Amino acid sequence: MPLTKPNQQLRRELKDLGLDLEQAAAEVLNITKDCRDVDAIAVLKVIAKLYENADRVAALADEVRAGVITRAKTE
Repeated sequence: MPLTKPNQQLRRELKDLGLDLEQAAAEVLNITKDCRDVDAIAVLKVIAKLYENADRVAALADEVRAGVITRAKTE
């Protein structure tokens, strides 16, 4: 069953958010590679959280595609 327009938009937004999170994690990693004053463990935890959230958003987008999550009419 094809997705409705609101659900297509929701899925697209979720996929974009996931990509943004992954890009942010990559940027943080690149910025901190040359920094010696930064607490590496704390930075790695932030990066891991960004990737974890990106995976959660991607899973939500998959649920939208499967019809498990739907968007009601926007007001």
